[in-house]
Amino acid sequence: DAHNHWAFGKGVLVINGDVFDRGPYQTEALWAIYRLAQEAQAEGGSVQMVLGNHESMVLRGDLRYLSPKYLVVAKLLQRSVAELYGKDTELGQWLRTRATVLRLGDTLFVHGGISPDLQSRAPELLALNARIRARLGDDRASLKDDPQASWLFLGDGPLWYRGYFKMPRASSAEVDALLKQFAVKRIVVGHTTRDEIVSLYGGRVIGIDAALKDGAPGELLVWENNRLWRGLADG
Repeated sequence: DAHNHWAFGKGVLVINGDVFDRGPYQTEALWAIYRLAQEAQAEGGSVQMVLGNHESMVLRGDLRYLSPKYLVVAKLLQRSVAELYGKDTELGQWLRTRATVLRLGDTLFVHGGISPDLQSRAPELLALNARIRARLGDDRASLKDDPQASWLFLGDGPLWYRGYFKMPRASSAEVDALLKQFAVKRIVVGHTTRDEIVSLYGGRVIGIDAALKDGAPGELLVWENNRLWRGLADG
């Protein structure tokens, strides 16, 4: 609402990754999401935040896209930026309970995408989320030493995959196999920026990164009465 409190009743809001590295108010944004999640739950609704590649980057100390503000804060507090969101902090604990792949009804939400290689690497949804949570914050060198962790965090895992948009693209049959594996009708992804929300593979993949960053208003994917809509900033 006008005072930034939950006004969606029993509705569900999904934030599909990359709250980190989007300017000088990421901590404020995280606290707002954290509070909205509690308010929504009290109303019978839900707020879900899926982890993106930038969450994993900052938590392991990769600060290439971080606002300089947080480097100053870390220096003043005499802690590293990663430690500001460490396991001993409230936000750090909360972030480590977030899913990387989230299934809601007949829709799968994931920041980058689900690669066809997933079937041979980490086939179970719960196991996949657990494996990523277990390695959040691990440094790049240790991740590279573990082939599965390297694929999950640095390769074509769910945080980084772009194969619905860029060559070599996943085939229609491969997308069908993924939908069958996770028992869903569609996969909703962010990560790969387009001018607007796009429908791919006959509506089986929806790309929702419509440049919601750098001051641009972006768009929202709205699901209502069993129909999908592009939600624009003007309503």
